[in-house]
Amino acid sequence: MEDVKRILVVSRSTVECKKALHYGVTLAKAFSAELSLLHIEYDPFEKIGFRHVASTSLSDFREEYRVREKQIREEIDARIRHEMAEGTIVSQMVEKGEPLEQTLRAVEKDKIDLIIMAAHEEGRIERMVYGRSTHELIRKLPCSIMFVKGE
Repeated sequence: MEDVKRILVVSRSTVECKKALHYGVTLAKAFSAELSLLHIEYDPFEKIGFRHVASTSLSDFREEYRVREKQIREEIDARIRHEMAEGTIVSQMVEKGEPLEQTLRAVEKDKIDLIIMAAHEEGRIERMVYGRSTHELIRKLPCSIMFVKGE
């Protein structure tokens, strides 16, 4: 096995991403590796054309999505502050845009050895919202990838 020197945790600010960060911290400590966290700010509603829809229930759903995303991001940030207080160095990047493109860009730019991200079941709605980005990512990544399953 090659040495793991640079680890990237990808966060879409979902509950599962908190667990991926836990694995990233644990492995970075075990390998004495650099740890980076990529927050991807992505509005899936724009991708599927819901940006200008006036439906009250859809607007409520979109707002609920944003509130939940913000809450999870705050929890992730708190965990990073805790880890940094304990001496773990975590660099953070925030990128807006398509998750696949932003992830590939970060991996290539920072010469990442291992990427860690949440695994999830792709139901119809999630496939519609995120597309098949995980499958594309696996094919295009120049490094190893670890998927962390939720509860």
